[in-house]
Amino acid sequence: MNNKDQVMQEEHNIKFSEGKVEIVYTNPGAGCLVSSALFGTMLSAFVLFVVVPGSGFVRGFLGIIIGMIGLIFTGSILLKLISVILSGKTLLTVESGLLKGRKGSIPINEITEIKWGGTSLKYLVVQTSNKSKIKFPTYNLVGEEKVNQVIKEYVVPHATPELKLSWEKYMGDKES
Repeated sequence: MNNKDQVMQEEHNIKFSEGKVEIVYTNPGAGCLVSSALFGTMLSAFVLFVVVPGSGFVRGFLGIIIGMIGLIFTGSILLKLISVILSGKTLLTVESGLLKGRKGSIPINEITEIKWGGTSLKYLVVQTSNKSKIKFPTYNLVGEEKVNQVIKEYVVPHATPELKLSWEKYMGDKES
């Protein structure tokens, strides 16, 4: 094993095995995100069920608005994270000329563009040669730099010239 592989193995987000590269999340990272979402959900529920009932009209109305928004936002993120954690550690895989996510895969030679999307939970947006767009969510369980590293080293070298050019443009400003 060369030094580059040893460094990547130590990072615990990129896993190598028999012709495939997997992007996996770590338990501490997942635990941190789940505990934050759980705290936000519990805080929103506290506002709704403890603070609001004993408040006046204006304070109660504002408490309901704030509590509902917080409960919907943090509760939905908590449910998504729990469902991802229960279904395995691998978020993305590059194997046999395919980029595979949790719910689908696409041949690397059909990819024309890869960009990041999402605000609260990040995902890769992959555009294919037939102009369809496929999302590969990472749920913020793995940093963008790790995913970008795998794309740069294992997807782009085997990609179409169109993807190579768009990736160079997209990542050019971020790498310097």
